[in-house]
Amino acid sequence: MNKKGKISVTTENIFPIIRQWLYSSQDIFLREIVSNGVDAITKRQHLANLGQVDEFANPRIDIVLDQENRTLTVSDNGIGMTAEEVEKYINEIAYSGLVDFVEKYQDEGDPKSQIIGHFGLGFYSAFMVADKVEIQTKSCFTDQPAVHWQSEEGIEFEMTQGQRETAGTDIVMHLTEEAAKQYNEFELRAVLKKYCQFMQYPIYLNVLTTKDETEEAAIKAGKVESQTEKTTDEVEEAKTEQETEKPINNPDPLWNKRPAQVEKQEYIDFYYEVFPDGKEPLFWVHLNLDYPFRVKGILYFPKLDLQYERLEGRIKVFYNQVYVADNIPEIIPEFLFLLRGCIDCPDLPLNVSRSFLQDDQYVRKLSSHIVKKVSDRLSEVYRKELDQYKEWWQYLQLFVKYGMMSDRNFSERVQDIALLKDVTGEYTSLKDVTEGNVYYTPGENELSAYTAMAQQQGKTVYVLDQEIDLQWMSYVEFNSQGKIKFVRVDAEPETEQLNEKTQDIAQEQKTFLTEILKKLGEDQYEVKYQASGTDSLPLLIRESEEFRRMNDFLEQVKRSGDEKMLESMQQMLEKDKNKPSLIVNTDQPLLERLETLNQDQALDLINYFLKLAKLGQDSLQGTEFIEFLELSAKYAFESTERDKN
Repeated sequence: MNKKGKISVTTENIFPIIRQWLYSSQDIFLREIVSNGVDAITKRQHLANLGQVDEFANPRIDIVLDQENRTLTVSDNGIGMTAEEVEKYINEIAYSGLVDFVEKYQDEGDPKSQIIGHFGLGFYSAFMVADKVEIQTKSCFTDQPAVHWQSEEGIEFEMTQGQRETAGTDIVMHLTEEAAKQYNEFELRAVLKKYCQFMQYPIYLNVLTTKDETEEAAIKAGKVESQTEKTTDEVEEAKTEQETEKPINNPDPLWNKRPAQVEKQEYIDFYYEVFPDGKEPLFWVHLNLDYPFRVKGILYFPKLDLQYERLEGRIKVFYNQVYVADNIPEIIPEFLFLLRGCIDCPDLPLNVSRSFLQDDQYVRKLSSHIVKKVSDRLSEVYRKELDQYKEWWQYLQLFVKYGMMSDRNFSERVQDIALLKDVTGEYTSLKDVTEGNVYYTPGENELSAYTAMAQQQGKTVYVLDQEIDLQWMSYVEFNSQGKIKFVRVDAEPETEQLNEKTQDIAQEQKTFLTEILKKLGEDQYEVKYQASGTDSLPLLIRESEEFRRMNDFLEQVKRSGDEKMLESMQQMLEKDKNKPSLIVNTDQPLLERLETLNQDQALDLINYFLKLAKLGQDSLQGTEFIEFLELSAKYAFESTERDKN
């Protein structure tokens, strides 16, 4: 059998285009070639089950990197091909299918971001990394001779009788100089782990440097029979080696089992297999459905300090155990990206644009169903393990709050299990906060003086110390239709709550205080007088909740680097500028004390109490803090001297 010719194509020089077009996704060639091997084995097993071909044991895929000869070979012991099938599937249909693939998507903008998964390139993806490709194949129908096919650049081909002795196919890629440098053993293992970690049959990787190793690899893969007589000991040694040989993949991922069959430790071990970060997950959701969707997978709630670590998890999407991509928002809502896990969706149309997936009813229903399963699992933990749920809340709260703001259905399902933790360590469900002011501090050890005042007044003070809490508070307020209002403990009370006490204060005292503040350069405050109690500080700084919250938003925008948003917010704040209030506690004898002091002493005293107020608000920094320490030392020394006398 000898045949030469040109592959039937309508587009010239397509392989240079493919190489450039999919350059950033070049690694997918290995997924495509290995996937073809998986399909070939599946077909052979099907034929064997029907009795049309002999049964065979040990289905496997072998990948051999020959660094000396610069070749990468992918071998399977699947159905194989006859010469007629090579002619049909390699020389004609495969290539025309590739042309259709390119033409279908080249007009949809950037194809790298448009096409889901890049499935469909098939055998010809080998030319993304090789300038010459060979096929050695033998059909599992025993009366058919082996076939050898080769082509350079995918345009002209040559077919001759092949040398393969057992059923299956070898794809031999003669790597380009650039690809040979890139795909060393370390890189190959990384690519195989990414795309082929859970493919259905064992995959073995061999890296060769000598001729003897090359021959041994061929014998292991079952492509040729051993040409030398071996002693009994050598045979037994070879069997033992083959038995202990470990595949680089896991052909039976845990998500294929039914949840009732899986032990807790198996879930944890599988998590470490996929995400080896050393941190045990909190709990998980095991998806195993055949109707109304075919979807399997495991989603883990990771134990991460999300205030300081990256806020992105990883959900790997698979198609029949073949890796497609991470975090596909058209399939999985973005807020779920804070989780980690794997989802296998065999019915998804993956060679389509992202816009198609957005409009696909099946995908929408699948996405909603995943959200339901996740929320149901959270509710189950809340109901059955409430104490544990409270302990885990520090890790769950970002996910729950972000989910509530991102997905209305999820919000409705979890709003009763969203928690608020107060400064004493007690937890309250959001459902129990129905109306009125909800007082909070931005940290357990922040605004301590104001927190103590609020507690003395019988108020519960909650800790809202996450970055997301600013947006979440606004979300809860909006959804409560104004019934709930979050108020930081140092916020200025509403007018009817202020209870100003000015009738007993002489105008001269007010004027004197105003002049002192001007001399201190602290005249930015609107001075108010209030009976705040004898246990409260003589001076308190308060700011309206709305204006202060806007300033907090501004700081978040600064950290995000969004210049356009920053400029817009700065203009808004400048337009609606609001003076903070300096509350003079009329239950403290500060004003009377001022009348007994000379001007310098009065300046020092007001300066001291003003800085004490800033300290209580956690805004005393730099030189002001040093000045406060000096004044504190001065008054402590004077007090000691008075005690001596």
